[in-house]
This record gives sequence, C-alpha cells and structure tokens, in this order.
Amino acid sequence: MSSGKITPDVSGQEKTILIIDDDHDIGEMLRAVITQQTNYRVVWIAESDLALEAASHMRPSLILLDYMMPTMDGLKLYDYLQDKPNMRGVPVVMISARATLPFEQIRERGMYMLRKPFDLSDLLDILAQLLSNESDL
Repeated sequence: MSSGKITPDVSGQEKTILIIDDDHDIGEMLRAVITQQTNYRVVWIAESDLALEAASHMRPSLILLDYMMPTMDGLKLYDYLQDKPNMRGVPVVMISARATLPFEQIRERGMYMLRKPFDLSDLLDILAQLLSNESDL
C-alpha cells in the first residue's frame, strides 16, 4: 500500500467512483486527485446522456454529480439514474459552485452536498466516510 492513500474495502471488488461533470478542468482535477490519493477506480463522464447510457452497464460505489449540467440539472439526472435498478442505493455527492440550490430537494433525495470550491482533503474525507459505510447503505 502506498503511503497517504485511502485503501478500499477488501471485498474482492475494486470500488469505482463515477464523476459526472461537464467542466473539463473540474473533471480532470477530480479524476487526478482521486486516482493519485486513493486506490479507487475513477470513471469521468462529461455529458448527462452519456452518463445515463453508461449507468446501464455499471454500478459505481459512489457518484460525484455536478448540479449545473448543460442538458439537465443534477437533480433531474439523479432522478433518471434512480430509475435504473443497478443505480439505486449508490451514494451521491452533489457538487456545485452555485450560490442558491434546492437544498430541500437534495436532502429529500438523501444526497450529500459539497460546495465548489472545496478543500481536497474534505473531498477525500467524504469519499472515505461514504465508501467505508457502503455495505451499510
């Protein structure tokens, strides 16, 4: 094990984090940080329709979902993802730089919230906490 890396649960399967964010810089930064600082597999998708298509073929351990996407907002995308049986129960962290968000709707859906800009150690802490509790969800 490399020093400073978060170790995934040794359940026989590598944990995957799905990043859905249309901002290239943010998506690349998240992918790089998570890949370098953890042992998790990362899949980054920049478009809502591609995320919906990919959702039929995967079950991530956690989703980082941007609120402001070009074709639909993160809440609508979340609802569509929840229609797919293999996505139900996957923890979702909504990320956004937007000052006003529908916090009540985010809370009702059981999502976690992380405001941009965020401290990378806060992101890594949230990932570790949510993924260590994955079997309890």
